[in-house]
Amino acid sequence: MKHRCIMTLLLVILGACKKSTAPAGGSDQHDKIQIAVTAPETGYIYLDGAYTGVQTPGSIAVASGKHIVGVALRNSWQYLRKESHVTGAATLNFTTADKPAPKVWKALWIGLYETKGITSSGECSTHFSQTELNMGYDFFQWSIQQHFEKYAYNTIHWDVVRKDITLPVTLTRSPNGNFTVEPSTIAAMMPEIQPGAYDCVFVFWRESEGACNFKSNYFGLAWTNPLKESIKTGFVTIKFDAAASLADRINYYKTNDPGVWLHEWLHTVGENFYQDKGLQLPRKAGDGLAVHAAEMYNYVFPWMDWYRDFMAGTVVNANGTPRYLGIGPEAMLGCSLREKAAATCQD
Repeated sequence: MKHRCIMTLLLVILGACKKSTAPAGGSDQHDKIQIAVTAPETGYIYLDGAYTGVQTPGSIAVASGKHIVGVALRNSWQYLRKESHVTGAATLNFTTADKPAPKVWKALWIGLYETKGITSSGECSTHFSQTELNMGYDFFQWSIQQHFEKYAYNTIHWDVVRKDITLPVTLTRSPNGNFTVEPSTIAAMMPEIQPGAYDCVFVFWRESEGACNFKSNYFGLAWTNPLKESIKTGFVTIKFDAAASLADRINYYKTNDPGVWLHEWLHTVGENFYQDKGLQLPRKAGDGLAVHAAEMYNYVFPWMDWYRDFMAGTVVNANGTPRYLGIGPEAMLGCSLREKAAATCQD
């Protein structure tokens, strides 16, 4: 299943994630034990993967037994964790030695030199030069560092492989007139795309060139339930309008709307993948997509705070329990999509 995302038209209303002073475990504090938590800098305290609403230095109330306590450091974007068997009041002093090894996710980035299709004017093609594909790849790598890894508090490290396709890639035209690069088309040209090889494939192609125009009512597309697809791999395409200068357009998006790559990847894991692991993510918007629910939680364009909180598991749930929604850094240390596809990891 794929979704259509019109990055420039969806407007939402901002609401900052509020800090809760309530202790973890809800209002019933009978038989709870106070645990004081310190860290090298201000951080957000997690208990068994869930954000508590408490920042360091602070205290949380927990039941006796085994727990995972984590701290997401606000300024350095690192996640620290300790496994503790709680029997009585104690202080947990976190240091950088408590930083876990990140989970490695693997991406395949593909630049298309030529895309061809049949428009109302007949068959035509659009092209990216080698230099232009390099610009697109640099844009992607910039987002990996600034958004993908940072918003995961560096619990995920992306291992990126780039393999451009030099042969013409034929677009599929849907009944509604949209032109798309389909997973089956790319997989047929790159047989190395198999379940368990990559967590996500990212495809970058040109929307229009001269009189050839494959304009469609989306910017990026993502297939939202990858493990149900034949390749069992996340699949994202970015249909880029280079206009007169690709460099100028990329700089525009970096400044004004920088989340296109992250937005689409979140659809591949934030609609079904993490929900199927039992996590409580934000409710789905009217179009059936959780990543599009920003306005329901009072966030605004360009939605970067939304993506950050969605990944951090700190979206305030004003309508009930749990108090905070999203993925969270502890969950990101768990099985990756490709590991689930290959059945080499269980969580």
